[in-house]
Amino acid sequence: MPIFSAVVSDGQQALAFNRGGRGRLVVGPRRTGVFREQLEYLNRRVASQYQYLAVKYRDGKKEHIPGPQEMFENRLVVESIQVKNAIALDANHVLIVYKQNGQEITRRVVRGPTLFIPDAQEWIHDFDWHGCDLSNLGRWIPHAHKFTKLSNVPSQIYLNVRDVRTNDDTLLLVKLMVFYELSDIETMLNYTHDPIADFINAVSSDIIAIASQMSYEEFLQQTHQLNQLASYPQLTSRADRIGFKIKKVFYRGYQASSALQATHDEAVEKRTKLKLYREEEEQQQHLQEFKLKREKKRTKLKQEMERKIQEHTQELERLKQDAVIIEDKLIHEASLKKRAAEVEAKVAVEKAQHLQRKHFLSRLESLGVDMTKYLVGIQPEFVPEKEIVVGPAFNTATTPLTPVQI
Repeated sequence: MPIFSAVVSDGQQALAFNRGGRGRLVVGPRRTGVFREQLEYLNRRVASQYQYLAVKYRDGKKEHIPGPQEMFENRLVVESIQVKNAIALDANHVLIVYKQNGQEITRRVVRGPTLFIPDAQEWIHDFDWHGCDLSNLGRWIPHAHKFTKLSNVPSQIYLNVRDVRTNDDTLLLVKLMVFYELSDIETMLNYTHDPIADFINAVSSDIIAIASQMSYEEFLQQTHQLNQLASYPQLTSRADRIGFKIKKVFYRGYQASSALQATHDEAVEKRTKLKLYREEEEQQQHLQEFKLKREKKRTKLKQEMERKIQEHTQELERLKQDAVIIEDKLIHEASLKKRAAEVEAKVAVEKAQHLQRKHFLSRLESLGVDMTKYLVGIQPEFVPEKEIVVGPAFNTATTPLTPVQI
């Protein structure tokens, strides 16, 4: 038979099987002769840094190889190679991981944030809880919520407690919202496989126990108690036993049968109308009182404004009078100052004249002038201003008059 050659490129591998079924590995780059052999190229498996290779060998051994990594699927050695994604965990989720060491199985909690790659001897816990019916909040379906990443942040669930019977045989549906928080993971794993189912059963027991002691009307009047955590002893007790903590329970309302609900709605409508009428009357009364108060306040404000205007007018008049008084005072003071200045000037002039005359007379005296004669000589001749005749009656024609100088 002729001999053929085959090329295995760089980055490839192949198996060459002879007619006896024995195979040999050909690693590229290589040109190999193929004589009575069948060449089979191998599949290349590549894992990135966010993946790993799950390898199952022909002898039953398993191995997980973290990426980045490549491996050829050599069926002489390996049975299968799978490329799997690493599990990304954020800070709010955990994984429950089991590992088999011989006959012993251990369990550990892997907390985020991390990129987790399990060993070949490890497997992850699968949770199977009640799941919420998205088309009907409050209704829960068994085995509807399957997951592996467990959330460790506070959360809440909507619950509808059905077939709640009061002591007067009224059937109700009570709607609640339960806020809870996972406090101990190990306790939860050891004592429950579905905490949501435990919550549903415990809440139902508490609500039924409360409603069985009341009539329908009493239940409606006491619904505020359903917002108090003390009203749910079985729920809080069961939550503590399975590693949870109930933070709060919120009452969302109730639902009764259609006939009872219609009767109740009619009564509520009547009460509401009466209440609205009363509120309307109260509002009218309040409006009248408000108008009166505003009118009184407005009158008082008007009087106050008039009083202030009058006071302001009086103040302006007083200021005007004060201004006139001040102006007169200033004029008088200026006049006095002017007169005083004039007097001072006159006195100063007279004083200067006196000093000058005194100096002149002193010079004359020093020159030997008879000051008495001089002073008498310079006096003007005395001329009487008026003559008065004093004496008995006389005849001016016969007796001459003697003048008297004054």
